[in-house]
Amino acid sequence: MATRASLRATIGLIAVVGSLFLPISSPASANLTGKAWNEDSRSYSEGWPWPKLPNWWMRPEKWYSSQTFTDVRLGQWLPCRAEWSMNDCIEAINVYDKDGKNLGALTYIKEPNFNPFETRQNWSQVPGQGSSELLDNYSDFFNPDSTWTQGWWQLPESMVLSDGKNLVSVNVHRMLSAVQMNITPRDLDKGVSLPVGIYFEGVLKSRNLKKYARWVTSTGKDPVVQFKDDGTIVIRGVTSKFPNPGKTTCDKLTVGNGEKALSSAAFVAVNLSTARDYESASYTSIPGEVVIGTNGWWCLGGIKWNAKERQIEVEVAATHFFEDGVTEVDGWLELKLKGQLVKHWWGIAPQEATGFARVELLYKDGSTKIATVNAKYVPESDWIDLRAYGFTYSNPVLKISLKRPEAAIKIPLPLVKNTPKIICVKGKVTKKIAARSCPKGYQKK
Repeated sequence: MATRASLRATIGLIAVVGSLFLPISSPASANLTGKAWNEDSRSYSEGWPWPKLPNWWMRPEKWYSSQTFTDVRLGQWLPCRAEWSMNDCIEAINVYDKDGKNLGALTYIKEPNFNPFETRQNWSQVPGQGSSELLDNYSDFFNPDSTWTQGWWQLPESMVLSDGKNLVSVNVHRMLSAVQMNITPRDLDKGVSLPVGIYFEGVLKSRNLKKYARWVTSTGKDPVVQFKDDGTIVIRGVTSKFPNPGKTTCDKLTVGNGEKALSSAAFVAVNLSTARDYESASYTSIPGEVVIGTNGWWCLGGIKWNAKERQIEVEVAATHFFEDGVTEVDGWLELKLKGQLVKHWWGIAPQEATGFARVELLYKDGSTKIATVNAKYVPESDWIDLRAYGFTYSNPVLKISLKRPEAAIKIPLPLVKNTPKIICVKGKVTKKIAARSCPKGYQKK
């Protein structure tokens, strides 16, 4: 069995990737309900208490203050139960095969002594951007007598992990810059894997997350996120094996590197970011209008819209090889874009835009590569479905564009003036030449 320390370390690595965007929103008014530890750790949500307010909560900089909205639960979300809460909670985790057949749902198994009103959540920390300061980033319930304090989730009957067992941890958590969902096997760091090629579907309930969540990043292929009017959020993706860099930090993954993964396994991790900085007076965003899945997710460095170049830029990284040191990690990225956003960014209809889809990779040494791209428009859902393959890691920046190529610049040819032809005579010799006057000794006829 995995130790609690190794489990927390693995979840912590996954959680760091959530620190990609910060919300740009004004704090909501506090809902001072629920049981609280003390005045410093008061709970704003109904149900079980929040963790102690993080150490960045009262900072005045917009980078932090924009995160202090209080109408979405901070910290761990739990299964929806009347005695706990029916808001900001996990309604179901379902599983489907590649053809869409429902294979069943995961079953939550609560630790016998777990009580979220009595068990504290403790923060783990990450370095702040550009500084060595440690910031509270991810909290979980802590009970030293339990391997996983709140309990486990059991896979559907006849479905097992790669080690033959059937228990996984499911965590949904609002952290420093996103709400993250992850489904991880015990001993993920040792290569224990979820079944590959299976759709995992998380169903969440939240009355207010839709107001903040925008771009989505995922470990799943064919990623889909739906925000429904009743507060239901449906998250789906197909599991795929990921290289685990182990102790190799993401900034050390360089072009042409010989780094190999410590292990590889399939797991589910999805970040619902709250950034809205690409909005303008002429455009209002909608939740989940950009959904990205990639196997460079573990070392995902950031996603942004480059308005000057009119392209999405995604920083990814992974080891060059799987754990055998021979098999190259075949990079992939799958992207879904709402058609209305495509019109706003590139000024062309989504049906036309798919013909201009281009993904260029820029590596740290300045070399570039063009990925193999397939793109189609799905009018029923107003999605552009773009898929890029055929590239390798270590740490490229993927530049995604759907803009129409600039029209070729036509260089005008120099004008050739027509010179009239004249007849010139010298004795019995007659010439017809293109000139304004006859040569010396000739007479113009």
